[in-house]
Amino acid sequence: MIMRRRFVVGLVLVAALPGCHGRHPSSTKVQQSSITIVDPATEGSKPRYTSQEMRFADVSGLAGITWTFNNGGNLGKVVLDQLGAGVAFIDYNNDGLLDIFAVQGGPLPGATGDAANFSKRNVLYRNNGDGTFTDVTTTAGLDEYTGYGMGVSVADYDNDGWPDIYVTAYGGNHLFHNNHNGTFTDVTAKAGVDDVKPLPGSTSAPLPTSSTWVDYDRDGRLDLFVCHYYLWSPDMAESRPCDATSLAHRVNCGPEQYPMSHCRLFRSNGDGTFTDVSEKAGLFKISGKSLGVALIDYDDDGWPDLFVTNDVEPNNLLHNNRDGTFTDVASASGVALNEKGQASAGMGIGVGDYDNDGREDLFVVNFARQMKSVYHNLGSGVFENTSYASGMGGINLEFLGFGMECFDYDLDGYKDLIYANGHILQVYEWDKVSSYPQSQQVLHNQGNGTFVDDQHSLGDLAAPMVGRGLAVGDVDNDGDLDVAIMSQTGALKLYRNDGGNKNAWVTFRLEGVNSNRDAIGAKVTVKAGASTQVQWVRGGSSYCSHSDTRVTFGLGKLTGVTSGEIRWPDGTKQALDSMASNTSYYVREGAKPTPDPRVHVRMAN
Repeated sequence: MIMRRRFVVGLVLVAALPGCHGRHPSSTKVQQSSITIVDPATEGSKPRYTSQEMRFADVSGLAGITWTFNNGGNLGKVVLDQLGAGVAFIDYNNDGLLDIFAVQGGPLPGATGDAANFSKRNVLYRNNGDGTFTDVTTTAGLDEYTGYGMGVSVADYDNDGWPDIYVTAYGGNHLFHNNHNGTFTDVTAKAGVDDVKPLPGSTSAPLPTSSTWVDYDRDGRLDLFVCHYYLWSPDMAESRPCDATSLAHRVNCGPEQYPMSHCRLFRSNGDGTFTDVSEKAGLFKISGKSLGVALIDYDDDGWPDLFVTNDVEPNNLLHNNRDGTFTDVASASGVALNEKGQASAGMGIGVGDYDNDGREDLFVVNFARQMKSVYHNLGSGVFENTSYASGMGGINLEFLGFGMECFDYDLDGYKDLIYANGHILQVYEWDKVSSYPQSQQVLHNQGNGTFVDDQHSLGDLAAPMVGRGLAVGDVDNDGDLDVAIMSQTGALKLYRNDGGNKNAWVTFRLEGVNSNRDAIGAKVTVKAGASTQVQWVRGGSSYCSHSDTRVTFGLGKLTGVTSGEIRWPDGTKQALDSMASNTSYYVREGAKPTPDPRVHVRMAN
């Protein structure tokens, strides 16, 4: 057990480890390094970068959140027990309070005996509005085995006003339709989105990871994009064991040993069913080993594009050609490779305009000893790698990140970053002095194009864990954004943001009419003081996870927004007048903003 105090532990890391699962230990150089774990009791000795005192508090126990993730117990022999899984914020009952859905992992499909006796269910926690949550998985009709779970994305795919749930899993994905009465129905078969059909080059079901909802053809109906890791099956794993000769057991091969795969696109037919248009859309011409995906209209043409991170392969930036097809422009745009011109082990994605120039930038978290990537959007379809210039070059390269988000945690008007860190099981097994659980990170945006490691505000996020999926959202409707993180080896965690709302803020919940009901793909612009900020509504990001679909802007010490604009997913524009700060607004397409009628509970920190 790692004690929660400040200390330095020797960390053995594979210096040449390019992928998410590593190489044979005898074929790599081992380098001694160190990793500092922050002691919450000494936070006061750390520099404070926020204008106000704040911290993240682990309220999981107080909230009644006791669910744990099970990795399947395969001890690093298969890739699945190193990757999972994701978490989502969802207001499933439309009461204005964010609920939490988390994805379960093991056992593997077809497991027998002791291997099949693990907990088999995902979990849905209902927000009670008083700081506590209730497990409603069974009553909601979600108490079923859905394969080895990986990721989750949330959207109102049929435009009926109620959010639905899509789970990616090895063994087949699942779509759960919201029945408007607190229950869900598995409609996967009817919808045609089980995603079990083999991809080109394979005879086995694919290994899905992240997914996102996107109205790529702007017809007002949400379509579904699904990432896949490399071509893998249990039979393939058995046929190519990567033995650690210094050990008595086998470990899983690294990603270099497996063929690349392809992503898949399901187009909505508008009747609750979907058609696989992957080949027609040009996706089978684009290969990778995909782990993360996020919507970004990188050229600001009003048509949603997609950014995909790949493990040990170049990233993909899928430009929407407006005719139902996509072209990979990652190399030409400057986002395919890292600061050294090499492919990294890209996992989680953050999207946000960190310098308030009106263009959203890209952030990618990579493997240990690989710098976090920052791609600054210069406009005209071109990005500049600012990993060094932004200060990322010197920030804890020992950490291995998975989930991440770009969000303004102190509401000062500049987007910050948060990372879920944790090493991989395989490294932990053969390297007894390595740090498997790790501290999480929040990086504060200094407002001048640089970030610093804000250990002062970490609070309970400093406690080591094996972080994977991460989502952000305002669970108590107090204006500042809270954090949910999945542990690959244990408990689901909820961290409350204490103190962020000492600065002013404004939040928007959008509802499309001609556009898709969730307004995914909408661009929101607000002007406050001398600052202009933009955000897009997204249907999945981070790593295998889904954050609050509402968009929140930090206003610092300002008292309101002077003006703004919404560009809806169908391309129409709507002007916004002045609005008071510290208010959650509801905007129906074409109508004036009003205080959100669902947000009637604001719980004190």
